[in-house]
Amino acid sequence: MTYDEFNKYHPFVDAENKLVNAYTDDEGNSFYVEPGFYDGLRGFKEKRAEDFDRIMAAIDETIKKNHKVIFTADFEYPWITRDGYIYREIHDITDPLLIFVEDKSRGSDYGD
Repeated sequence: MTYDEFNKYHPFVDAENKLVNAYTDDEGNSFYVEPGFYDGLRGFKEKRAEDFDRIMAAIDETIKKNHKVIFTADFEYPWITRDGYIYREIHDITDPLLIFVEDKSRGSDYGD
């Protein structure tokens, strides 16, 4: 699947996990974008479009600062693991920017 938001980076195929999009930048930094992270990013794009450029700039800064990043939905249960990489969830990017989306989902009121 193509993630248009990451078009400025160079995609590559990781032979060990072809289901997670992998990229490098012009400086040789590498990173992965797991589908769960991307779903969260799209949610922010939809609900906080006015802040989306700031979110993408923070992602770019994270890549340049850390050089090897796995953007994941859940750092405790990532899809992939790689030595030397750090994990970042969408809220690790958006919370420091004070960009929030309220999660109004809740369990059913009809429990037994």
